[in-house]
Amino acid sequence: MSQAKMSCWAHLGATAALILMLLPVSMNSVHAQQTTDETITENSTNSIITTEQNDNDNDNDTYRVPTKPLNLTVHGVTSSTIELSWLKPEKVNGEIHGYRVYYMHSNYTDVKTHKIYEPGTPFIRFSLSDLKPFQEYNIWVKAFTWKNEGEPSDHIIHKTDVAGPSAPTILNLTCQSQNAIYLKWARPGVFWNTIDYYYINYRSESSNEYKNVEITTDKRQLEIEIPIENLTMNTMYEITLQAATRSTIDSSLIIQGEPTVPRKVLVAPNCDKIPPLMRRSSKEFSAGVIAGMVCACFAVMLAIASFVLWRPCFRPIFRKCFHTAYYYLDYPPRNVPTLQDWENSEQDGERTAVAVQHFAQHVAALHADGDIGFSKEYELIQSETGDYTVENSESAENKLKNRYQNILAYDHTRVQLLSCGGGPPKKGQDYVNANYIDGWQRARAYIGTQGPLPPTFDGFWRMVWEQRVSIIVMITNLVERGRKKCDMYWPKEGTETYGHIQVTLMREDIMATYTVRTLHIRHLKQIKKKKNGTNMGERTVLQYHYTSWPDHGVPDHPLPVLSFIRKSSNANGPDAGPIIVHCSAGVGRTGTYIAIDAMLKQAKSKGEINVFGFLKHIRTQRNFLVQTEEQYIFIHDALQEAIESGETNIESSRLMQHIQDMLCPSNNKTDPWNNLEAQYKLVTSWKPKDFHLVSSTKPCNVAKNRNIEIVPIENARVHLTPKPGIDGSDYINATWFSGFQRNREFILTQHPMENTIMEFWQMMWDHNAQTIVMLTQCDKEYPEFWPTEGKDLESDTFRVRLCGVKETVSGIVLREVAVRSLQDDYELSARIVQGPLNQERPWPHNNNPKVFVNVIQDFHRDYQNGPIVVMDRFGGIEAGLFVLLTTLNKQLEFEQSVDIYMFAKLLYMKRPGIFRSKEDYILVYQCLESLLSPKTRTEPDLYSMTNGHVNTMNETNSIQTTEQVPMDFAIKSPGMREYATVELGTDYEPDYSMTVHLDRTGATTTGNRITRTEHMLPSGGVNPIRNTGYPIHAGSHVTIDTNGYVTNGNMRIPPEGKEATYAIAPQ
Repeated sequence: MSQAKMSCWAHLGATAALILMLLPVSMNSVHAQQTTDETITENSTNSIITTEQNDNDNDNDTYRVPTKPLNLTVHGVTSSTIELSWLKPEKVNGEIHGYRVYYMHSNYTDVKTHKIYEPGTPFIRFSLSDLKPFQEYNIWVKAFTWKNEGEPSDHIIHKTDVAGPSAPTILNLTCQSQNAIYLKWARPGVFWNTIDYYYINYRSESSNEYKNVEITTDKRQLEIEIPIENLTMNTMYEITLQAATRSTIDSSLIIQGEPTVPRKVLVAPNCDKIPPLMRRSSKEFSAGVIAGMVCACFAVMLAIASFVLWRPCFRPIFRKCFHTAYYYLDYPPRNVPTLQDWENSEQDGERTAVAVQHFAQHVAALHADGDIGFSKEYELIQSETGDYTVENSESAENKLKNRYQNILAYDHTRVQLLSCGGGPPKKGQDYVNANYIDGWQRARAYIGTQGPLPPTFDGFWRMVWEQRVSIIVMITNLVERGRKKCDMYWPKEGTETYGHIQVTLMREDIMATYTVRTLHIRHLKQIKKKKNGTNMGERTVLQYHYTSWPDHGVPDHPLPVLSFIRKSSNANGPDAGPIIVHCSAGVGRTGTYIAIDAMLKQAKSKGEINVFGFLKHIRTQRNFLVQTEEQYIFIHDALQEAIESGETNIESSRLMQHIQDMLCPSNNKTDPWNNLEAQYKLVTSWKPKDFHLVSSTKPCNVAKNRNIEIVPIENARVHLTPKPGIDGSDYINATWFSGFQRNREFILTQHPMENTIMEFWQMMWDHNAQTIVMLTQCDKEYPEFWPTEGKDLESDTFRVRLCGVKETVSGIVLREVAVRSLQDDYELSARIVQGPLNQERPWPHNNNPKVFVNVIQDFHRDYQNGPIVVMDRFGGIEAGLFVLLTTLNKQLEFEQSVDIYMFAKLLYMKRPGIFRSKEDYILVYQCLESLLSPKTRTEPDLYSMTNGHVNTMNETNSIQTTEQVPMDFAIKSPGMREYATVELGTDYEPDYSMTVHLDRTGATTTGNRITRTEHMLPSGGVNPIRNTGYPIHAGSHVTIDTNGYVTNGNMRIPPEGKEATYAIAPQ
């Protein structure tokens, strides 16, 4: 060896020796810490055992154990504690020394000991502390003597409350104009359940009092930006920001999170013309120090690199590392094989392609005689076992990368990852359990793969990058039936790095049946750019995650699945790579998705379908695709539904024309997607069988139905807590229905009968429902179901009390009720919102239901933990219409399209008889048309009556009657929110220019705007004035009510008679 090389290796040896000298010190420190912890735990345990064994117990029957503790009850819950109580066992069988409280969460069980120093204590209270927020705990208790541990109590399951979120991240805080600041932030990295509000606190340097702005939001908004206006020029402002979450235990409680570090910004004139680098907040000035440190570190690294390059012995090593790091500069080659001919295989005999117009008869024939035709076809497919090797999957290096040991990737179609070093890959480095799968007239249209495991995350994202994937389809939940089906391979918040691929969650849109996540991926080793300047190292990937596939079997109806497949498949551009499809194993639901998507394209392109031939073909590319006969049948049923109904999702740009064409009497088209009568027949074609109505038709339940033709089917009915020994005690005529963005968003029910009023309130109590939409008028046949003043409704477990009634001149009535437990301090606040009434015909009698629908949705934001209960006389067309309009309105806002047919058919299949005639179905289109049509005059807004918030001011909205009912227990006040400012027309401004004073508050106004944002309540607390932007009429004598709104005693300011000149200010 030359002297130069020996010198190089000597330097390396000295460095390695220094590192090895330091490692034992660090390891010994860690080991010492672990040893100390274990010793403390062991000594503590021994101490307890010794104490217990030294106790003397005079009971002779030492071999019998205490029976179970009784009446284990939860009394209070916070984010970290659950207050428990229980009674001692009926048979002690010795002297009780204490109790052990077991609590299980996420398959982990912990235990805490509660020692008893007075053995005769019959009633025990215990606080279970140090719990995790928003976590469900399974809790039970055992008594113990010095000798034995007793029987476990009955288990109770309870979830802790949410805790406050972590601090948001301020992304941008700059001066926007001479009186405004621009603020942009990202949602907190840590939160539980939802983020409901943001609070912006700001003050000038000369003021000690913060002003507050409350922003309503939800967890789907990853980034938010707003201007803060009406500031003073040439003033330095200090700003902090914090998020807040609504309590899941007490809906009136808002839990505020950690605030951001205060930031300062100067509001100066013409700041919008100053270059961005000069418009910095005070926090940004510290970036110079950080930049200096980075530059210094870079200089040191550059010096070391120069030294290494200068030494000849390191040049070959560095050259190899350089080529490895930048191997991904160019796109990988794409050698797509020729598409195989599978459409007309001679071996299939009669099982060839079926024309679209004959497919319904073909499916009916396969369904005949107990699905015997499907069974024969599927057995033939199962018997086709090709001799394909799986050597790579079975190698020792790759066995742990397979989620299931029997689901392996065929060698001839497996996706091979590229080498990181440019040369041949090392054994196992190119493996991922994934196969290319052909589509309709496109080879390798899909990649079927398993749900990624943590050791395969890096390989999965390498595959996404190398294959130019734009769409990932996931058809499993992370956990199903208590078993892990897939691991979370994407970041829950912010950014995660998987190998060389950095993945950032940009957006998450949650719908009732699926979720769409927008992911930004960046290759950390790729810096080369295209000629047009686009960065080749960054891409956007959409993950379509179907969340409503049942734990076993197949979905109840194919319509939501068809909608999901069409949207996810259409999102993949013509120049994009294959669609990655995975479930848990990557064969059953994965094969079902691929078969339906490919056959839909074949039907559209060629007018025929060949499920049998296509499935035989793709099973030669990945084993066990379409894993069960039930999935094989579901594919055919889904395709039949798609052929019969057509494309029913209508884009907003042609929606009005489509509705008018459907309603046109001269429409001579016959297909269901263009003819209303044909569509109605298809919507109502399903007929329930006896087993679908087993509960509603029981003799003990028949008398609970107003109309035996409008009843819930078994798998969609709302269940009540059953009473032991009473048959039918779990039944009520009510149906679950999923809206657009939430599963089980609605409960449709009939007006309660005299004999079902308590069952109705039991339903509200059991399912935490807090909003009731009432579309009926009360009379002898439809009695009042709420309590009256001084006369509560009471059951064995709760009491219902009327708290207040409000009514507008337009006829909207709001009733506040409280449902309070008789066993603990839990209380449920609920509101009955009775829609505008008409003596001649039911709602929507005014042909403009839009305002009422929007009001209910806006109001329900305060009570999102439970469903909306919608009732009409029979739980029929009026309630169904309200649910459909609400759902379609949300879909239109989010997707700019609506699917009337899909939601109408799903509703009918959950509550048959809801459409009693074609005219009922026509009403859906007519109301949707009115919802889309611009109106010059709108209904009065319920919110202006209940909360002082004004949406429309075209009609008088003064409160006609307000009745407050006295109570002997406190009712939790509803949460507060900031609303839009109401601005006055210019022709009325001179009348609103004088100063007025506010009674009972100590706050005053200057000019025509309220300047102080707080007032003192009688109890000494502080609430913000909600309508701070309201102009005040000269000479008005006003007060501030307990909700923080300026009022003249019977309505919010401005005084009556000026409403017609107001308009809502843009937000």
